[in-house]
Amino acid sequence: MASYVLNEEQMFSDIADGIAIVINSETGIYYGMNNLGTSVFENLLNGVSTENILGALKKLNGAPADMDERLSNFIALLLENGILIKGGGGDAPAAISAEAAAANNFALEVREYNDAQELLLADPIHEVKEDTGWQPDKSALETDEEVVKAKEDKAKE
Repeated sequence: MASYVLNEEQMFSDIADGIAIVINSETGIYYGMNNLGTSVFENLLNGVSTENILGALKKLNGAPADMDERLSNFIALLLENGILIKGGGGDAPAAISAEAAAANNFALEVREYNDAQELLLADPIHEVKEDTGWQPDKSALETDEEVVKAKEDKAKE
């Protein structure tokens, strides 16, 4: 059984209101999925095998005859873009949204966007440190310890 996991070294993902957004932290490119794509993606992230997902998709009312090809193409696109990598594994049953499947005509879509690339790469989240969070190290902003101390003292006033 084929199983996949999120490529956490490069990708960050979130699912909100039935839509998956995946951001490549190295390139600033982000990806959006339609509702059915999100449903399949969420199952993959939960360790459900592609065989179990395909079985659940085929059981849905109105499933097209080429559902296995659609799923294969969708997963190939996620792999090609580095969103998923092989791994995980599990025998958990798939939970596919019948409403999403019907609303999306059983289309599994992932779209690539680069319109916020510069903004995402410049975002201070790339400089998050466990001990200080998003706050930059003051020494990175100013190297003169006396100047840093004077600014800190003034901020306390």
